[in-house]
Amino acid sequence: MRYQCRRPIVGDMLIVTPCRDRYQHVPPGQDEEEFLGIIYEIHRDSYGHQSKVLVQWSDKMPPNYNSTYGYNGTNIHNLRREFKIIRDGKEVVG
Repeated sequence: MRYQCRRPIVGDMLIVTPCRDRYQHVPPGQDEEEFLGIIYEIHRDSYGHQSKVLVQWSDKMPPNYNSTYGYNGTNIHNLRREFKIIRDGKEVVG
């Protein structure tokens, strides 16, 4: 079951394509650029929600990533256009 769920887990590969519609601070030309990283740490809040998902980037960091707080796990789970999760060599779509 964990393989079909889009909630990120440590070790997942994350491919991020920042969406200029949502982030006006994304520089022109980077709105279609893909950024590749591996999730290395997940912090949960008192309710068990993934409040900080930290990613080690292969090259450049996306302009919408906060190096202190990472991404919120709910955003990774819900924003399919912006976040692709690769687990065990396959994209998680469920």
